[in-house]
Amino acid sequence: MKTRIFISKLIPLLVLPVCAAAHHSRANFELDTVIELRGTVTEYSWNNPHTFVTMDVPNDAGEIEEWLLELNSIAVLTRTGWTRDTLEVGDEVTVRGNRDRDHDKRFFFSNVFVMPDGTELVSAPQVVGTGTGNRPAPQAAAAVTDVRSEDFSGIWRSAGGAGTGGGGMGGGAGADGGGERNLLTGAIFEASRLPVTPKGQAAVDNYDEDDNPAFECLPGTPPSLGRGELEIVRESDDSILFRYELMDVERRVHLGMTEHPADTERTHLGHSIAWFEDDTLVVDTAYFAYNRWGNGRGIPSGDLKHAEERYTLLDGGRRMRVETLQEDPEYLAEPVRRTSVYMFSPDYEWQEYNCDPLATRRHLEL
Repeated sequence: MKTRIFISKLIPLLVLPVCAAAHHSRANFELDTVIELRGTVTEYSWNNPHTFVTMDVPNDAGEIEEWLLELNSIAVLTRTGWTRDTLEVGDEVTVRGNRDRDHDKRFFFSNVFVMPDGTELVSAPQVVGTGTGNRPAPQAAAAVTDVRSEDFSGIWRSAGGAGTGGGGMGGGAGADGGGERNLLTGAIFEASRLPVTPKGQAAVDNYDEDDNPAFECLPGTPPSLGRGELEIVRESDDSILFRYELMDVERRVHLGMTEHPADTERTHLGHSIAWFEDDTLVVDTAYFAYNRWGNGRGIPSGDLKHAEERYTLLDGGRRMRVETLQEDPEYLAEPVRRTSVYMFSPDYEWQEYNCDPLATRRHLEL
């Protein structure tokens, strides 16, 4: 038995950067300009990694245009008050957000919905520079004061983080690098901000968001998996299972080993071994298979990629600090270090992600 360780017209509005927690960047949207759509809902699809809405919107000539509206994932929408029954076909709504940079596409990142009764709901956990109407956005993770983990066991929710040291990432997201702020961690995932080799720079120069592996429902790779909900399960004295809600990833870590076996097979998630250093769980991962975006947004990883994660309990097990080191001399000019914090959240209701490949690529078919 396993033991748990564990839009009648387009109306320009005030400039407002909109940030979203999602699996791919918003670089294809005009994030510095917010517009408003008013129209009639014709479809509401409750899917991961994105929920979509289609709307009939009258243009200036009085003609009806169909717009495709992208919202966030089910997990994010649920935290901001959405359900699969929030919208119905025929609802008259007003939506604020950002249109695609290619104006030939009627594609729209919709962050604020004004419902028929005047209630406002947001698609992202928070909107920078504005209120969120009648439903204030919740915090990404709330502290639990009366329960704690004594041995890393249980469910953890990301409470924030930042890059430090070589390749530490910060600042605003740039349109040219495919940047995106993940509001669950506060981290910036932007290819142009990583310290890259000439080979890595060539990949950045050829960045194309349409090549995002997430459009094929493929997850990221360590150490960039833990950007949301994480469950740690002690399967035995020899192994720990790391479960990630995003993309339904399960990753097995082998305890009691200080070296990787020489005949280890290369895989997407690599091969992970672990040991304890005082109160810190150290996870070392190597033997990664080639991945076209394995070092970050638009930057591949090769055979030399190596990752280290250090998990340390804080506040008596109420919080957990995760420090990561990522190196790949083929594509990264220097190691990349990040630090994040998780809150122990045993009451969190875990959700199966069930990524829908048709939903991931729907906007590419416009």
